Amino acid sequence: TQGYSDFVIELKSALTSKGKGMTAAFPGETKFDNITDEALKTFDFINIMAYDYTGPWNSTNPGQHSSYKNAESSVNFWKNSTVVSGDKLTLGVPFYGYDFSNSANVIAFTFGEMVSTNNSYSEIDNVGLKYYNGRPTIKSKVKLASEQVSGVMIWELGQDSFSEYSLLKTIHKEYTDLGVKTTNLCDN
Repeated sequence: TQGYSDFVIELKSALTSKGKGMTAAFPGETKFDNITDEALKTFDFINIMAYDYTGPWNSTNPGQHSSYKNAESSVNFWKNSTVVSGDKLTLGVPFYGYDFSNSANVIAFTFGEMVSTNNSYSEIDNVGLKYYNGRPTIKSKVKLASEQVSGVMIWELGQDSFSEYSLLKTIHKEYTDLGVKTTNLCDN
């Protein structure tokens, strides 16, 4: 809304006085006109939602909703078209996908559901008209995030495969292999 920027600036002041931070999540390649540069600067970090490039709302356009190319474009957009620096950005990665098998009823599914059907599905990005991110793509996105922004944001952790094929484990291993020190929550 028109009052968004003023609200965000006022909220940041109130949160700072309480020792709290403030974040936001914005679409991959959209900066809404009513968000001023001053308002963008108030966020401690911004999560780039580099997913949902297609889905149930666009049932005649089946395909990958969160490709590596989408991630690159999203990072480039936020780093080069806004006042936000890479160290205040995180790259959003999806733990879900969309099934376009029935264009009259495109539905979402979780990565965990795909892997429970067949473990080999963890290594690819689509099965028929079901599109998602497999471990190799997530690994590539982690490398991109480590080079261009401050990290990754996951939507949504509960959609992972809680097995050896876990995307979260893939993210942690890739960051570890890249020599990035993570929190103690990741045991390194």
